[in-house]
Amino acid sequence: MQHDAISNIAYHPSMDFTSFFLPQTDAYSHDLSALLDMAVVDPYISCNGSSITMIPVTEDEANAQPMNHGNDERKKRRLVSNRESARRSRVRKQRRLDELSSQVSELRDTNQRLLVELNHMISKHARIVRENSQLREEASDLQRKLSEMKMEDAEVAAAAAAAPRTLEVA
Repeated sequence: MQHDAISNIAYHPSMDFTSFFLPQTDAYSHDLSALLDMAVVDPYISCNGSSITMIPVTEDEANAQPMNHGNDERKKRRLVSNRESARRSRVRKQRRLDELSSQVSELRDTNQRLLVELNHMISKHARIVRENSQLREEASDLQRKLSEMKMEDAEVAAAAAAAPRTLEVA
């Protein structure tokens, strides 16, 4: 009796009615599944469901169901592929972020080292400028002393030339 009631229910490819009525381990579940696979809903049935008819599935229609199943499989593969692609994209993004963070850290270290070196060079430059200024003052002092000595020598030579010469008698 239950078997006849099940055979009057229309089969839709996306629904598995066998799990509603019989456990999968039941010996009749394979027969019922085969029976339901052979039945389709008449496309001209009324909305109240009273005119459901069972018609055998043609070979073309039977091949169309695996194609629908193939579409589902393709969708599943595409979803899995998209998830994997998204995961790889997230991994690439994280790797790039890590590389950029590392690069920022290296550039900060380099910047700090260059600032220390710049401060060292600025202080060295200031010391050299002071030393150069001292050397210029010293050179100016020496130039002035040399000029004074030349003037003294010229005065001595002029004084010697102006003085009468005495002859020594021997």
